[in-house]
Amino acid sequence: MDAETLTRAKEELVRRIKEFYGDNLLSIIFYGRHLKDPSFPEIDVVVVIDKPYDPVKLNRIADFVEKVRDPIEEKYGYHVSFELYTREEAENFHSGYLDVVVNYEVAYDKNNYFQNLLRDMLNPEKAMDYVKYISTIEYVPVDREEKE
Repeated sequence: MDAETLTRAKEELVRRIKEFYGDNLLSIIFYGRHLKDPSFPEIDVVVVIDKPYDPVKLNRIADFVEKVRDPIEEKYGYHVSFELYTREEAENFHSGYLDVVVNYEVAYDKNNYFQNLLRDMLNPEKAMDYVKYISTIEYVPVDREEKE
């Protein structure tokens, strides 16, 4: 695996994603170690679509695996690790975005959707809204015994 093979694999990955999702596609963002080391055997990618074309997320993931991921892995030998979100899902805070912010490459971003989303999430005032949301989730240890 070298820089040229990585470039070809990513170009075909982008083409396949664009063809599969068409106008429903909002963003394709590469991130992770392969951006610094082309010999690293994994391509990390975030894909955001506008609306769910199937109400079952598992079906959407299975479609991505069959139509996009598997052909790239078989042809180029890279493992494709992906996050697939609808607009609604993407707009909820994901800890994985912290990995993206460190080092990312925009392959496609309709109306700067993802870049604006990251900017909002990194805004201290808006970030506090996410922290407040997360802090409302109650933590209950599973192995705790009730004492009477």
